[in-house]
Amino acid sequence: MGVLGLTPFLQKTCPEVIRKLPDRLRSLCGKTIVIDGTLITQRLHFAPMPHPHRHVLGWHRIITELNECNVHAICVFDGRDRSIAKAREVERRREIRRLDAARSSIEVERLSRLRKLMRLLPQYHSMEPPDRRRVSYALQHVAVAPKTIPTYFQPSLSPSDILQNDVNSVSVATTRFQTRLSGASEFEQICKTLSTHSEEDTLWAIYDSVNISDADMKEILLARTGQSVAVISPCDSKSWLDPINNSTLDPGASLVEGISNVRVQDLPPGPSIMQGEPREADFQTSQDVIFADFVPPAEDVISALSSLYQEYRECVAQITSLPPTVEVPESPDETRAEYIMSRTQLQMTIEEGQVWDTLADAPETVLATLAEKSGILSESYARRSNPPTTQTYEESKEMLRAMGVPCIESGGPFEAEALASSLVIHGKADYVASEDTDVLVYEAPLIRNIANRNDPLILVHGSHVRTALQLSKSAYIDFLLLLGTDFSQRIKNVGPQRALKFIREHGSIERVITQEHKYPPRLSKQLYLEQVGIARLTFATLPPIPDPETLKQHNVNHAKVAAIVQKYRLQRLLPDQWNYGTALEGNYFADNPRAR
Repeated sequence: MGVLGLTPFLQKTCPEVIRKLPDRLRSLCGKTIVIDGTLITQRLHFAPMPHPHRHVLGWHRIITELNECNVHAICVFDGRDRSIAKAREVERRREIRRLDAARSSIEVERLSRLRKLMRLLPQYHSMEPPDRRRVSYALQHVAVAPKTIPTYFQPSLSPSDILQNDVNSVSVATTRFQTRLSGASEFEQICKTLSTHSEEDTLWAIYDSVNISDADMKEILLARTGQSVAVISPCDSKSWLDPINNSTLDPGASLVEGISNVRVQDLPPGPSIMQGEPREADFQTSQDVIFADFVPPAEDVISALSSLYQEYRECVAQITSLPPTVEVPESPDETRAEYIMSRTQLQMTIEEGQVWDTLADAPETVLATLAEKSGILSESYARRSNPPTTQTYEESKEMLRAMGVPCIESGGPFEAEALASSLVIHGKADYVASEDTDVLVYEAPLIRNIANRNDPLILVHGSHVRTALQLSKSAYIDFLLLLGTDFSQRIKNVGPQRALKFIREHGSIERVITQEHKYPPRLSKQLYLEQVGIARLTFATLPPIPDPETLKQHNVNHAKVAAIVQKYRLQRLLPDQWNYGTALEGNYFADNPRAR
């Protein structure tokens, strides 16, 4: 979904090529834009709005704004034939959806666990000291047995998508924990120093100040619960999937794949987690009403708390066993969303561990806040793992055509952004509206933020970028391919600045590979250059222009629009009942992955 890292590079190196249009479409009065219909439909589909036809509503809102500003539109969608060169990117997106589904499952289980703990906590606080000590003893001796960890996936994945490789168990030595966890004491020290700040600010300050990596945080989690776990390296990122059966699924859920046979070995028992005198609960939630007239026996409370603590330790095993973010992200926005969300999940697991460490003094408000964060994060992951369907795109086209917008599909191996760029370069339109920076490789003018009415439009001319970088056309394409695209992998440790230096010095990717031995491609040289050759051909070949009749603008058919609005039950949301711009502002999914 674009050239990796290009936008921040341009902002730093040649910011003059990036132009903001605060008046948005009013600045383009009388112009024609070609909209990347596939990508914008995806944005509308992933918006955090519960209505099942939010994509139809979103397109109505976008085209209404265009009409108000006298801007004409053509919508281009990806055809049925996808580029073979993009197969790696398609598979990468599938892997992301699988990983998101697994992380969503973890948060669903966490939310259930926290709610149960909220109901049990008042009973624990009212127990006599001897019973409290029995709870402490029981929790210290909770063990996590080897098990298959279930995860929930969308039914849209075919059986061919299911990967069944075994996970190789890698024993993490105790000495390694002792070496790597030197940051753990520093972690706790900073906790005390920052105790006057809000809990969330404290966690982010800890993470940034100590500069703890995801791997370090995973080991801190494992050490806190006295576990070691099989660690999956990035190169084995596919090996964590395995089909399993589970009869406890929700009726609406579909279990397609699972994490296979994570082996957990017990190290010394977990921390002493029950200290302090009994006290009354700070407050009682509606879920606690069931305890109003019934006090469960101490044995039942001990058993229930032990079970929940065991679930927490198994949660640690799950999170530390998941592979890292899938390599080569689609866009900087997606990179940040994935990174923040996975980091947040690690931090929330540490927060939950702190609740168990200080259970005697843990107020229900802390649990309620943590449960709320877990619910938000779970919903975010669930949205990300549920991509738009063919029906989603057809419903979008139905509204677009009713509003007079011509809809065309790219043919053969060409993507929508390629056909959109071709239309502009051949004079059939003025700008391409997309978030895909591949448009700049074709040297077409790109407009971003078309779907977010609260932000100014961003205009970047691909030809201006090439001129600012002082590169020939062939060198410009090679530079962008070195950065990493949907069709070419980035070379490890070769970022934008180094890639530009290499291309200016050597002129082509072939010479860079030959001269810069310290920076070999991830693939073999032959395979990488074959990949580059296909990518060059892709960006050097413009799709043919379709029949001019298919590009003709039409008047809005108000009767059809009204019928569609009625059909999808959108009448209450149009025109002013839903602030569409607010729903899309922020990051790609507008779902606040930090779960504040």
